[in-house]
Amino acid sequence: MAFTDRTRIVIGDEGLAKLSSSKVAVYGLGGVGAACAIDLVRAGVGCIHVVDFDVVAVSNLNRLCIGFSSTLGIPKVEAFESLARQINPDVQIIGSRAFFSGEAAASIVDWSCDIHADCIDALNPKVHLLAALCAGKAFFISSMGTAGRMAPEKLKLGGLRKTQGCPLARSVKTRLKHLGVTQDFPVVWSDEPPAKPVEPVVEPDKDPFPVTGRQRMTQGSAPFVPQAAGHFLASWIVRKLLEAQALS
Repeated sequence: MAFTDRTRIVIGDEGLAKLSSSKVAVYGLGGVGAACAIDLVRAGVGCIHVVDFDVVAVSNLNRLCIGFSSTLGIPKVEAFESLARQINPDVQIIGSRAFFSGEAAASIVDWSCDIHADCIDALNPKVHLLAALCAGKAFFISSMGTAGRMAPEKLKLGGLRKTQGCPLARSVKTRLKHLGVTQDFPVVWSDEPPAKPVEPVVEPDKDPFPVTGRQRMTQGSAPFVPQAAGHFLASWIVRKLLEAQALS
């Protein structure tokens, strides 16, 4: 028995073959990105390129599907690869532990991928990555804000221009416009009003593996919305890959 036997019932042998020969990039392995990437592994995607600069921290454990006491302090790309190979030993994982912003955005894009998933939550890197993907005419989907929310049923999938009630989407639209980017593209967003962030509390004695980089306001989170958004993204990606296979 293969781990894809149940998936075969849904998409058939040709669908499995298409996914096995596909390559997808996931930028950001937070609550959204990790869930998306693991879904892609479980669906049978053959090659996944993941990009993230951070390590698993205690504060990740309430929502990160690759976050366990055994992975604390481990780079997220490594934690993801270890879990992915436990699901499918044959999956090809390309892990890039990289932090980028501004002009460096285009340099991290793996242009050989069939589809890209932007799951970055920091505004400046996110906007520059999206601008690079648009300029390169890449096929991609992006996740907007999921922090501070409790209701996964309020998630929506549609064009960026149609987003409402999402502060991150509003900021992304404004920044992209300033960069001269007018292209519309699919995003997952929620119009649920998010809880307000709070000042960060640094307690190194309680968290020996703190989040690295510049400390931002601390966003609230729960397991539900980020992971559900990751499922939205992965489902969209798999369906688009299968649509391309059907048209070929």
